[in-house]
Amino acid sequence: MHRFFPAFVCVLAPSACVAETLIDSTPHISVIGVASQEVRPDRARLSLAVVSERPTAVEAAADNARAARAAIDELKAQGVDEKDISTEGVSLSAEEEVKKAAAPRKFFRARNDVVALVRAIDKAGAIAGQLIDKGANEFGGVAFEVSDAEARLDKLRSEATKDAQKRAQSYVDPLGLRLTRVLEIRPESDEPVPMATRARALAASPAEKSAGAIPLQPGLQKLTARVSVTWGIGK
Repeated sequence: MHRFFPAFVCVLAPSACVAETLIDSTPHISVIGVASQEVRPDRARLSLAVVSERPTAVEAAADNARAARAAIDELKAQGVDEKDISTEGVSLSAEEEVKKAAAPRKFFRARNDVVALVRAIDKAGAIAGQLIDKGANEFGGVAFEVSDAEARLDKLRSEATKDAQKRAQSYVDPLGLRLTRVLEIRPESDEPVPMATRARALAASPAEKSAGAIPLQPGLQKLTARVSVTWGIGK
């Protein structure tokens, strides 16, 4: 049965089988090309939550709704577009706190998680501080992003392909060989990974001072494109 297995594969995927046969039967060289660029992020994605604890479910839900609405209204007042604000989760649960020498305290906890995309990155710290003042009592963190990352990666992919050709040429030239036809182009993973800063903060009570702007430093984000290219080689 093993003798007929390759023919069976060719029937199902003839193009893949032909490509494999072509590479296997041709002297070749495979090289990975790389191109990178460090860029400064230009927008920030803020994660925050409003958590309310009250004796009854109705009180917890109502209080949480008011606080969440205040936070969302503040985002809009700070210039964040409504389409850039999304509710990530809403929950209401019965809780019980047990302490020594005291009866368990029963209460209800309501939670509303919101994520906001701040396109003006220089305002992200001030907006985060304002949200805490307005009742967002849990600040989950911030992820910095590059808005034109895909366009930059397109350019880097082209540069990575040229880098692969340059590297391949440097291997065959000293041997008196030349590159012939391209047998395979295989893109490697090149998606950017947002840099995230995690933080937690509690909202200020009326008697406390304003939280003020939260210091946020985006730094630089490295975008990298990689591609594996296989050439045939000959005299």
